[in-house]
Amino acid sequence: MYELLPYLLPAPATGDVPRPGGSLKDQSAMATYKKSEVAWFFSKEDPRWEFSNMAGEMPIFWPLERNEVNRWNSSEQLYQACKYGTAVECIPAASPFAEPNVRKRIRSATNARGSKMTQKCAMTAGLMRPDWDSQEEVRLKAMEWVLELKVYWNSQTFGEVLLGTGNRVIVEVSRKDGFWGCREDGEGNLIGENKLGEILMGIRARVPAIMRREFKYPEGFLPP
Repeated sequence: MYELLPYLLPAPATGDVPRPGGSLKDQSAMATYKKSEVAWFFSKEDPRWEFSNMAGEMPIFWPLERNEVNRWNSSEQLYQACKYGTAVECIPAASPFAEPNVRKRIRSATNARGSKMTQKCAMTAGLMRPDWDSQEEVRLKAMEWVLELKVYWNSQTFGEVLLGTGNRVIVEVSRKDGFWGCREDGEGNLIGENKLGEILMGIRARVPAIMRREFKYPEGFLPP
């Protein structure tokens, strides 16, 4: 049996297990899975790479109209953009002639990893929306919104692969992130909170509704 977490419910705020951002997390929030029994994903060479936000060639259009003005090249780009308002500016020290507007720079990145890295200066400067670090629920809901759109606009390359996992538990394998994914313990087990996997499983159950544009967050999470 797998130790599954209630979908998107916050875990108890006690205990002393470090987590991203330097806060603490209750040990009971961790889940343990047998890698051989779950639908896992990790790198381009492994099964189900399409589940990763770093996967390319799966654009999202937001607002919901297919044109170049509304195009986001990856789910990672749209998720990273959710951190910043439209007027936030910060130029990376290593790129003094870069586009100063952070959201524009994220959007214009040629790949998913680039969109994540180009906003590091703004993150370090504390220019993210005020509720991003303080409210875990905001980050989880933003990720869910982005992945619903990923299914909607990529029903074959992403949605069909998602449905193909049946009822299996979905787990992101990560070397260092025990919040969104799970780390390997060297004995065939995956241990972590697996938030991304939980979100993907919730979306898997709602694919038909999503394709009818029945989104959970129709207004989206991009701040003004």
